Amino acid sequence: MEKKPKIVVVGDELLSPEFLAESFSSFASAGWEVVPFRFGPPTLHELDELLLVLERDGPDAVQAPEGLEPLLADAELLVVHMCPVGASLLERNPQLLAVGVLRGGYENVDAAAAEALGIPVVHTLGRTSEAVSDFAVGLMLAEMRNIARCHAQIRAGGWPKEFPNSGRIPEMRELAVGIAGFGEIGRLVAKKLGGFGCRVLAHDPYVPEAAIRGAGAEPASWEALLAESDALTLHTRHSAGSPPLLGADELARMKPGAYLVNTARAGLVDMEALAAALRDGRLAGAALDVFDAEPLPPGHPLLALENVTLTSHIAFDTEAFYKRSPILWREGMNRLLAGSDRRVWINQTALAGERLAMLERLWMPSAAAK
Repeated sequence: MEKKPKIVVVGDELLSPEFLAESFSSFASAGWEVVPFRFGPPTLHELDELLLVLERDGPDAVQAPEGLEPLLADAELLVVHMCPVGASLLERNPQLLAVGVLRGGYENVDAAAAEALGIPVVHTLGRTSEAVSDFAVGLMLAEMRNIARCHAQIRAGGWPKEFPNSGRIPEMRELAVGIAGFGEIGRLVAKKLGGFGCRVLAHDPYVPEAAIRGAGAEPASWEALLAESDALTLHTRHSAGSPPLLGADELARMKPGAYLVNTARAGLVDMEALAAALRDGRLAGAALDVFDAEPLPPGHPLLALENVTLTSHIAFDTEAFYKRSPILWREGMNRLLAGSDRRVWINQTALAGERLAMLERLWMPSAAAK
């Protein structure tokens, strides 16, 4: 009997193996063997802690789950969510035709090792774009207009009228809002800010200036973005081991009285330096959904500040996020194999292209249609 092509789907506490098995059931109908597997701890808090390690130190810093590797020995395709895919795992499974990542980011996969082996890595563009762009604008408003801290004080029995920025509370139409990173999320933020009538600046060295203008923003150098933005929102990637995008020097060069919003990666900001800039009033406020430790431990410097809005890494958390992740990945694979969209393919080498051609022969249209 001819061997069925095999796909191993690795879920976790956020996207469960059971959910992924159901999401990839159309593959089974099309003749694939679908094998679900579980990675990680049983709580979202612990999963967040592991994700921070992966983002900071790379995929080899967290061990792949025991029992996964035997399943991969005869698999053509591995699809993961948070599960680490390090160099050693890839080197021991060179027969893989591709690695799929059900995330917009791919910090949990050693893309360089995959490239060296010629294994294509295909991630999921647009998975959280709407959710995170909504949330970034919401955080900006919550911090500048004191929405969250007013709510907290009323619940505690107060009726606040004075806030850290009293007398300097802006209206959105008056502001220059800077966007660092102009991928899909950054562009959606620009679109949503357009309705407020504010000036929108954007910096991304990988995006042509014409594309930035076409999306409703003004191209700006990094220096100009820091110096001119009344509010700066971060939507760029952060590689493991890289220095923060905003350290003490960059924070000092931001416009006095500016606000900072970060829904992207904790490693983009030096938290100690940010706390100091907020404490001395250099920055008016910050709104953060990602942190250098999650949950925030007692005594963390941000917890002592009044001019911050803090949320518990929930910017992605919408009903659509859960439903759309596998669907968007399969749609991206469809476009990639059809030759109409190569953006989801990270390591575009000739050898990786040969493996995608092999995968295309196994890829059933009915497997991706659901």
